[in-house]
Order: sequence, then structure tokens, then C-alpha cells
Amino acid sequence: MKWTVVALIALLCAFFLADLLMNRVAEPTRRGDGTAVPFMHAMHGDSIGLSCSACHTGAYAAAKAYLPSKAECMDCHHLPLTEGAGIEALDSALSKAPEHPWSKKSSLPEHVVFHHGVHHSAGVACADCHGTGYAKDVYGGERFDMRTCLDCHRGKTFRDKNFKAAVYCAACHR
Repeated sequence: MKWTVVALIALLCAFFLADLLMNRVAEPTRRGDGTAVPFMHAMHGDSIGLSCSACHTGAYAAAKAYLPSKAECMDCHHLPLTEGAGIEALDSALSKAPEHPWSKKSSLPEHVVFHHGVHHSAGVACADCHGTGYAKDVYGGERFDMRTCLDCHRGKTFRDKNFKAAVYCAACHR
């Protein structure tokens, strides 16, 4: 019994050490089938002032921040103020696209729980984790690894924001 407990503790320590040392970088999935629809964050956010949650439902309140469907895009793009050549090109691209033209594979391991709403409620801005590359439509530069998360939870990352959060394993690992 004693050796079983020791082996279990050693296995858990090895697991968390491996998770800590691995630096996983987000890699957005690009559709190679010709159905990808280009998206310009700066045009939607900076130009017209949409918040992240306008397109990424759940970003401010739910566990997951979803990518929009083409129907959700056209809810806005069929309004009179969005007429123009760009909308005709968008209509054409979306007509050929699947219902969900954008996809992104999570870079977090399946056993890690991340709740967007909890982080937003604590004052964490989307750019705090996702960076500002999205404004230039550059994706995939985020660092989602255990060290980055722990540094933020321990208050080391954004000292001016005074972030501090749980650092016990079960808070994020299930």
C-alpha cells in the first residue's frame, strides 16, 4: 500500500512537471479546402467598435468563446449600412463556405479547464492572453502553457492589474 501511494505521488509530480515544462503554442486550424473566409479584426473592432463578445459569444460570460457561424455574420452584414463591394465578396465567399467557416483547435490539453467568463469577470482582457496580433489579423502567437498561467495567477504578469488567483492543481486540472 505504501509503495502504491509513493508511486501515485511520483506519477502525479511527473505529470505536472511535464505540463509545466512544455510550452504549447496555439495553432489555428486553417481550412485547406478553399472555403476559408478571410476576417479582418481591425475592421470590426477598431473601426466600428464591436467588442470581442459580439462575434465570439461566450467570451465574457461562458466557459468557451465560440467562433461565429456564417449566419451570425450575415445577421449584421445584411444591414443597410454594410452595403458595398466588400459585402458582395463576403456573400460570395460565405455562399461557398460551410456553416462554420472558421475553426481553431484548442492548444490546451483536454484535462485543463479554462473558463473565459471567470477570467473576464476578474478583469482579464482578451488581449491579456491572446495578445494584440489579432488587430493585424496575425493569429497563433499566443502562449498557453502552465508557466504562463501560473505567472499570471501568482501576480507576476500584470502587476499593474494586481491579478492573483488560485494556484492549487484542481482549480484548473480535472
